[in-house]
Amino acid sequence: MLKEIALGTSGDDEHVRAALRDGFFLVRNTVPDALLDEAYGMLGTFFELPAEAKAGCRVPGSNGQSGYLPPLIEHGEKGRAPDWKELFHWGAPLPAAHPLRERYPARYPQPRFPDDLVPGIGAVLGELHAGMARFQLDVVRRIAGALGAAPGYFDEMLEDGPVVNRATWYPPMDQAPSDDHVWMVEHQDFDLITALPRATAAGLEVLIDGAWTPVEVPEGYAVLNVGMVLDRLTGGLARAAVHRVVAAPGRHGGRLSIVQFCHPTPWTVLSPLRGRGPERYPTLTAQDLFQRTMYRINRLDSQQTPAARP
Repeated sequence: MLKEIALGTSGDDEHVRAALRDGFFLVRNTVPDALLDEAYGMLGTFFELPAEAKAGCRVPGSNGQSGYLPPLIEHGEKGRAPDWKELFHWGAPLPAAHPLRERYPARYPQPRFPDDLVPGIGAVLGELHAGMARFQLDVVRRIAGALGAAPGYFDEMLEDGPVVNRATWYPPMDQAPSDDHVWMVEHQDFDLITALPRATAAGLEVLIDGAWTPVEVPEGYAVLNVGMVLDRLTGGLARAAVHRVVAAPGRHGGRLSIVQFCHPTPWTVLSPLRGRGPERYPTLTAQDLFQRTMYRINRLDSQQTPAARP
């Protein structure tokens, strides 16, 4: 059973730290269910479109951080089996002259909303992105307090950060090009935290004490998981939990999920918080960690190879 963290209160800091050690925890979602349902409906319509129509929504040079990606041979750092999924990413644009956009153009691509294919989807996804970002900021403020830092400790590193939403369509497994494909192999996220509202079907599992545990998101809640950035900043007190998405044996349908990755600004230096024990990791910038992990999971534009279709 996942621990629940309450927002808007100091509460029991040890309980929060215990949830961070688990790596996965529940928080009551402040994003309206009706908005989430509307987004799922529009995204479902998008993913049902012909492949050639969706291909027009790709954004070259973004390393998959904006627009559509077809089924790819992508693997996690902890596994070599290829994933079986389609992706659509979006975020909030920065002004053209913003120094972060000038210095890290691939991290701040313009959103490519397919309003020409699904009318109105851009406004809905934009509203969802903003609501989830506000929710995640409330979560990290609660985490900061429990770690002995000022509540606004993470605010500056997240201001104008490349926070990105991802919609993932996991097609039915009987359409996969080979038997060794899985929906998403075991992996760790490489952000600060990730918010995962309820998906359209089960399949999310987290590795706890050496056993895979199914994760069910109750109505009105979101699951939050610790990413590598928070793991490094806390010297391992917060655990970047290993998780995966699998189709139950005999399942014939697909699965659609929406998540938001809470990335700090690329120039943030990931120095451990004081008082977190012996230093466990060398100091990297957030961009160093991002680039290294993207290379390891085969997600740089130069590495992407579309999966063969049956």
